[in-house]
Amino acid sequence: MSFRYLGVLGIALSVVASAFVAATSVNAAPRVTIKYAHCCPPDHTYGVYAHQFADKVKEKSNGEIVVEVLDGGVMGTEQAIAQKVQLGTVQMGGITSNNVAQLAPSLNVLVLPYMNDSPDDLTGDGGLLRSGAFRDELNKRVLGESGSLRVIGGFTNSFRSLFAKDKCISTIDDLQGLKIRAPKNPVMTAMWESWDVSTYPIAWGETFGAVATGVVDSFDSPTDVILNMGFHEHIKYITEATYLPLAAVVVINNDFFNGLSADDQKVILEAAEEVDIAHAEYVKENVARVRKALTEDHGVTFCELEDPEVWAEKARGAWPQLYELVGGGKDWVDTTVRYKETGSLE
Repeated sequence: MSFRYLGVLGIALSVVASAFVAATSVNAAPRVTIKYAHCCPPDHTYGVYAHQFADKVKEKSNGEIVVEVLDGGVMGTEQAIAQKVQLGTVQMGGITSNNVAQLAPSLNVLVLPYMNDSPDDLTGDGGLLRSGAFRDELNKRVLGESGSLRVIGGFTNSFRSLFAKDKCISTIDDLQGLKIRAPKNPVMTAMWESWDVSTYPIAWGETFGAVATGVVDSFDSPTDVILNMGFHEHIKYITEATYLPLAAVVVINNDFFNGLSADDQKVILEAAEEVDIAHAEYVKENVARVRKALTEDHGVTFCELEDPEVWAEKARGAWPQLYELVGGGKDWVDTTVRYKETGSLE
C-alpha cells in the first residue's frame, strides 16, 4: 500500500469524521428546552410567529436550543399563560398586550384607541414593539410591574375591523341601531361609549351563534377571523378601521433568561428581532390574501370610512378616563406620543 494511498485514505476518513461530528452535534439532544405557549392554532398569526421563532432559534443554536411550541391554548387563556410565564411554569409566551396588562399595566398604552394608525406604528422601523429605545423603556416598566416578565419581541394581527350582516358601516352614524358585540373590557367600553354606542358583552365562544341567530348583527375583530372561523356565512360587510391594533408581546420569564449563558441569551434575542421583522411582512401578505379570498370566494364587501377623523377625535376624547388603567398614567401616555412624534423619550 503506497504512502500516497494512505494519505488520501486519511483525508477521506477525516472528512467523514468531521461530517459525522457536525451531524451528531445538530441532531444531539438539546442543551436547553424552552416552552412557548400561545392562544391559537399553528396556522393562526400567533402560531406562525411562534413556529418562525422556534425554527430560527434551532437554526441559530445548531439545534442546541429547542423551543417547544404549545399551540391552541393548551395552557389556558391568554391571561393564564401570562401568569404561567410570570411564575416560570412556562418559559415564554406570545400574548395580546391587554391580557398581559393585568400583570404589567404599562402595556395598556398600546391599546388606547387611535394611539396607532397602522401596523407599522408598532412593528415597522422605529415602531413601538421593535427593538429600540421605546421597547427598552417598556420592558423596564413591564419587568418592574410584573416582577418577572421580560419583553423580547412583539407582533400584530393587524387592526380590529368592523363587521356587519346587512349594511356597510361607512360613517359613525351607521353604528346607531346596530346590535354590536364587544369584549367586556374597560378600554373598549369607553371607546364605544365615546361613539354613543352600548354594546353586548357576549363571550367570544358564543359570538358565532349570536351572529347566526341574530342576537347581534355586528362585532369587531381581526379580519382573518371572518375567513378562518366561517363567519363569512353571515357577515357580508367589513370596514377595515384603524382604531385598535391586535398588539402582542413576546415575553420570557426573567429568572429563566438570566440563567442562560450570554451566548444563549444572544441567540434568543437575535432570533426574536429577526422574526419580528419577518412576521410583520407575513401579516401584510396575510391581510391581502384574506381580503382577496373574502371578496372573490365569499362575496364579502369591503367598506371605507367616510369620516375617520370624527371617530378618532371622539375616541381620543375618552383617553383621560383611561389614564388610571395605564401604568404610569398620563405621563407614560405623553411619553409614548412624544416618542411616536420625535423618536425620543425625552
